[in-house]
Amino acid sequence: MTTVTQQTTIPTIGHAWPEQGGIYIGSLMKDGALHHLFVPGGPEHDIEDVSFNDAAQAVQDKGEINDHADWRVPDQRELMLAYINTPELFSKDDWYWTSTPIGSSNAWAVGFEDGYVHGDTRRDEFRVRPFRSIIASSL
Repeated sequence: MTTVTQQTTIPTIGHAWPEQGGIYIGSLMKDGALHHLFVPGGPEHDIEDVSFNDAAQAVQDKGEINDHADWRVPDQRELMLAYINTPELFSKDDWYWTSTPIGSSNAWAVGFEDGYVHGDTRRDEFRVRPFRSIIASSL
């Protein structure tokens, strides 16, 4: 009996990966595993004027995007990777929340004009871009 395995081709950063629901923004190590990261597209997918405390629910309320329902708020490292690899996919006129808190009343936000990472009060309202990831070994 012969076993045939199908090879998955990972696209170039910044290009569409339709099977994964969006644009590939790169990969990073999390919890000892390599994760590939995706955004559903450009600023048209932003959720605007949302507080940190409401960000996760706002992403969940968007529901299924591009045939995937496991979108979430990116953590600080993921959003910084997006700034490094694909800043053109984000609005330079606003800040984006991460899911990474600072203490009990602040959280990290990233500005795409200059890549500045800033701790802001969770009541402030910024943009949120849905992200999703898959573990590389699952391909």
